[in-house]
Amino acid sequence: MSKADALGGSPTFDAVAQPLSSRAASFARYSGQAEEPAPAAAAVATAGTSRVELSKLSHNPFNPREELKAIEEMADSLTTRGIIQPLTVVTRQAFLAAHPGRETDLGSAEFVVVDGNRRLAGATMAGLDELPVHIDDALADDPDTLLETALIAAVQHEDLDPLDEAKALQRLIEVHGSQRAVARALGKSSGWVTQRMALLKLTPELQQAVEDKTLPVEVARSVGKLPAQQQQHAVQDALAKRKQRKDDKPRGGYPRNPPRPQATPGNY
Repeated sequence: MSKADALGGSPTFDAVAQPLSSRAASFARYSGQAEEPAPAAAAVATAGTSRVELSKLSHNPFNPREELKAIEEMADSLTTRGIIQPLTVVTRQAFLAAHPGRETDLGSAEFVVVDGNRRLAGATMAGLDELPVHIDDALADDPDTLLETALIAAVQHEDLDPLDEAKALQRLIEVHGSQRAVARALGKSSGWVTQRMALLKLTPELQQAVEDKTLPVEVARSVGKLPAQQQQHAVQDALAKRKQRKDDKPRGGYPRNPPRPQATPGNY
């Protein structure tokens, strides 16, 4: 099984991209590490920024996100403020060279979005005609590069749902072989990875509660480190303590006055 098969995918995904010369270069960029200049012979065949009609853009068939959310808010933002960051795309030919047999998924689109699927969905809802794009076929050098860099970038998106983030990290661990290697690729600590991976050890009921936002992520990550049979009780205990702290918090920023002592003959 190739790394690409291990990574799997879902309807769409986001990733940040600029010209690359190798997978190592892409990891360096996404983790914020220094990158060696690419030799002239390794220059990207197709790279540049231009405006492209929405009808020529396709969402990518691979994505760590289960679904795109807040599309209406994105549409409103694009209508009132415009788009600040161009979408990152690869050409249809480059994508199909890395993922043969996916023609049906792309329709007649000439470009596949790597970073900016939510912006594309918002632009479609807003009725825009075109969007600025950055073309970088180096992202499609092979299936592993395309998927791994997309997963790394998706994890770094702050609006990625906690469980989607944990699932993306799990796929990266399957590719890289260890949490430490994934942490290095992301520019994070091993503890940061371990904490987020704890969500995948929650019982299905508690994972659903995280998705429904009825269980705070901070509590869920702590409880996920416990055996399954202890998790429900631990959640109830943690939520009760959070409620107690909230009830005890003074209003208006001033400490509550202690109760006044009752007047008795001994007080005079």
